[in-house]
Amino acid sequence: MKDKKERFLSLFKEYESKIYNFIYRMTQNKADAEELTQEVFIRVWNGLDDLRSDLSPAPWLYRIASNVCLDSFRRNKHTSKDAPLEMGDESLYDAKIPLIEDEIYKAKMAECIKGYIMTLPEDYRAVILLHDIEGFKNSEISHMLDISLDAVKI
Repeated sequence: MKDKKERFLSLFKEYESKIYNFIYRMTQNKADAEELTQEVFIRVWNGLDDLRSDLSPAPWLYRIASNVCLDSFRRNKHTSKDAPLEMGDESLYDAKIPLIEDEIYKAKMAECIKGYIMTLPEDYRAVILLHDIEGFKNSEISHMLDISLDAVKI
């Protein structure tokens, strides 16, 4: 039990903010993101014995987070597509660009793209966020969301 608790705390410490940010990007609601993040880590605790220690836990954690979000959307039949998607500047453009015009252009373009991302169905949005924001490979996303690799590519 002590080993499980230590393993859980280690995962929680490393991934809690990442999972929260992913869920917030999906839901665009802080209260929902906090609640769903808690639900994710309850599922993590319950399934921790099944996690192989020789594999990276990230795909497993994001799969749980994706499923929790999609389950919530199905339960509540709501999405907040009108709210703008918020992401840290580091994921939107390279801060080393010296010209302010380039920064303004990229920021406006990112804002436009975020608006389009929020209009996508939740499962499509999950693929975009996992690939383009979280940096997972198509094969990892396919496994996380339990969909075909071709579906991820499309």
